Amino acid sequence: MYYLARLLFDSMPSSLILLLTSIYALFIEVFIFWRNKLRAWYRKKKPKECLLEELSHAETYEQWQDTAIKLDAELGNDLWRHDPTSTDYDYQFIRDSLRRLKEARKDGDIVRLVNLVRSGLLRNLGNISHINLFNRSYAGSKYLIGEYVSEVVSCLNYIANLEPTPQLTSQAKLDLFHDTRQSFGRSTLVLQGGAMFGLYHLGIVKGLHLRGLLPRIITGTGVGALIAALVGIHPEEELIRFLAVDGIDLSAFDTKKKEGSLKRKLMRFWKHGYFLDVKVLEECVRANVGDLTFDEAYQKTKRILNITVSTAKRNGVPKLLNYLTAPNVLIWSAACASNATSTLYDSVELMCKDENGAIVPWVDQEITWQRWTQASNADRDSPQTRIAELFNVNHFIVSQARPYLAPFLMSDLHRHGRHGITLKIVHLLGLEIRHRLGQLDLLGFLPFGLRTFLIDETIPGASVTVVPHLRLADFEQLLQNPDKQTVKYWIEKGERSIWPAGELLKARCEIEFTLDRLYLNVRDSLQVSRGGIECPDKDNGTPRMEVRQRAVNEGSVITGHNRRLSS
Repeated sequence: MYYLARLLFDSMPSSLILLLTSIYALFIEVFIFWRNKLRAWYRKKKPKECLLEELSHAETYEQWQDTAIKLDAELGNDLWRHDPTSTDYDYQFIRDSLRRLKEARKDGDIVRLVNLVRSGLLRNLGNISHINLFNRSYAGSKYLIGEYVSEVVSCLNYIANLEPTPQLTSQAKLDLFHDTRQSFGRSTLVLQGGAMFGLYHLGIVKGLHLRGLLPRIITGTGVGALIAALVGIHPEEELIRFLAVDGIDLSAFDTKKKEGSLKRKLMRFWKHGYFLDVKVLEECVRANVGDLTFDEAYQKTKRILNITVSTAKRNGVPKLLNYLTAPNVLIWSAACASNATSTLYDSVELMCKDENGAIVPWVDQEITWQRWTQASNADRDSPQTRIAELFNVNHFIVSQARPYLAPFLMSDLHRHGRHGITLKIVHLLGLEIRHRLGQLDLLGFLPFGLRTFLIDETIPGASVTVVPHLRLADFEQLLQNPDKQTVKYWIEKGERSIWPAGELLKARCEIEFTLDRLYLNVRDSLQVSRGGIECPDKDNGTPRMEVRQRAVNEGSVITGHNRRLSS
């Protein structure tokens, strides 16, 4: 057969052979061209995918917002934002309220405007802060909602800038802002756990601070208490400088060997719930915080720092430490007690300053500390409930960074992005595992090593949960000591996590922060006009004497300057 084909080929004219060769080469070139064309078309990313990738790699909030607007235009979400109608909120009521506020302010009808403000200011008025309204568009929610919030803020500023009149005296104006603020409620930032991932909380704080959305009330649990302690001692003008990487003293980690025993760290996690040596974190916090007390930190920053602790038995020690329940307690010692286990920190003492400024033990009896996750079911009431009672808190911004929970949780916003189905499956799997473990815990069959998976504090009010987007490589850092590069990495990760929640938090908190600012301004102005006579202190939303009495009921005895816990 071969010889026959060769004979036929040799008998062909050379011109015909050249023609067939050319046709064959042309066919190959056309085939390769269209193959590459089809491959490129198949592999070409759609505009949505390109914008989502650009969104995930944005380096600043401004870049992220610009990309989000483009993505909304690509998906048609900009049309949805312009259309005020939705079944998720009462758009007709909001539209009418907006119209009435504009008319009253334009006409200068002070009495009507004050009545509208007093009767219509709720955080979730008409359901405007429903999570579904902020989970479709990337750049924000309905324009009607943003317009309403902006108009309310303008009305509040308008009232604050009015000169006193018989219709609205200075005292009446102060009462208006106090009562309206009390009715509206306050927000707190809750920092939950994290081990090495706890550095992520610093990014959350930075992102909120840069957007003007950082609450004055900060709560920390576990490693979150250490981070809250670092943040709670810095006033506004110092916070950005502190959140720069060079603003944190990491010398405590330099004393430890860079290499650590993997087996030792794994055993520490199983016994105590931590990969990292928490005693090193204690040294780090003490180096940055110093011997400040809760009351001294509050007087310096006007931030309300809360740290949750738990004891092995009922002994009168408050579960929530702050400048009301434990004013003279040293912050660093409270943060260490929040990280205590019955074995790791059995000898930890809460330290306080006496009337002479000397550092002494706060309690007269020996206390066995434990992590809040080790508390029995009967004693595991959420400390957030106590915060709500003391400071009129009804809105919680939760930063969840526990390494054993974060992979199974999702942030409340934009879960329909990239890899959405995969994340939902993992989330459902995590919920099922925690449910089954919870059943074992109720029966008393669950060891502590697994019990930490169950602890998710009950939030007594509206909340927004922010969870870091973790990669597999991030878990390797659990076995390493932090350095400046690590701190920078986690701050950037935390800051990016807050960007999608910016518009929701603005809708929920902008009116609150405006009320808070205007109340303090009007109070200070009234105090000056009265010749330095102080106005009644209602800074917590509760009269001072009532709050002090609540602090006594919580277990502390206030005697002069030295407020120590009596056994």
